[in-house]
Amino acid sequence: MGLKKISKPEPLAKTALKALRHSILTNELTTGVVYNEKGLAGDLGISRTPVREALLELSAKKLVKFLPQKGLVINTFSDDDIEDVFEIRTALEIFSIKKVCSKLEKEDVSLLQSFLDAQKKAAAAGDKTAFMAADNDYHINFTNLTDNNYLIEMMQNIRDIMHLMGAQAIDLDGRMQEVVQEHESIMAAVAICDVPKASLAMISHLENSKAAVKKVYQLEGTGG
Repeated sequence: MGLKKISKPEPLAKTALKALRHSILTNELTTGVVYNEKGLAGDLGISRTPVREALLELSAKKLVKFLPQKGLVINTFSDDDIEDVFEIRTALEIFSIKKVCSKLEKEDVSLLQSFLDAQKKAAAAGDKTAFMAADNDYHINFTNLTDNNYLIEMMQNIRDIMHLMGAQAIDLDGRMQEVVQEHESIMAAVAICDVPKASLAMISHLENSKAAVKKVYQLEGTGG
């Protein structure tokens, strides 16, 4: 009889990358704190080499920034950075809308609506963690519907930066409820494949999100 092949263990650098990315996006590793490879490796219980490899990749993705002779910090962003990221995201989101609307199925609408319902429930409860999780589920699954692997990868990278930029923006008074309303407007237009209306709703949503991010950075003085 044939034996099932033993799967190869995941490389430590990949494991470290997942763990560090998760810690950044969940705010376990916070802005304004200087970290070092040795300390992070100790926390993860592995050697410094895979941690170094993971940090180099996270730096390339703009999630961390190395400080010569000091260590590294979680990245912060200037107004120009914010403008550039939102400009790219707007272009990708509008393309996604056009692509998805060209082949949208009823089941796709139901799936996306389930994530919006979860986000609405989280907003009503003031549950930031659940809100951000539902937000990510909605956007990632929407992009997945394009079946464009290059776009999906680009959007994943943008989503991580957007998450890092905007996680605190939803703490602004009423912003969670506003996001839900903006998403519902987008979804209502997508559901009937009204590309112009959906695109305008997306642009409005991203402009509001950009303004909220800038406001938080100005209040905290963390722009890099």
